[in-house]
Amino acid sequence: MDNAVISAIPEITANDLDASLIHEAAIGKIAGEQIIKLMTLGLTAQEAEEQIVNGFLK
Repeated sequence: MDNAVISAIPEITANDLDASLIHEAAIGKIAGEQIIKLMTLGLTAQEAEEQIVNGFLK
């Protein structure tokens, strides 16, 4: 308590220059790349969006 240090800044790091990272706390439009990726796996655009939202809520 006397020497406590608190950091509340959300941060995510990677040691790969090609990495694309999204922090869980991010709120905004769903990236088109995410929808396209799921559509290549056989989902419709609506199903892909639902899966992304469901994953965010869990």
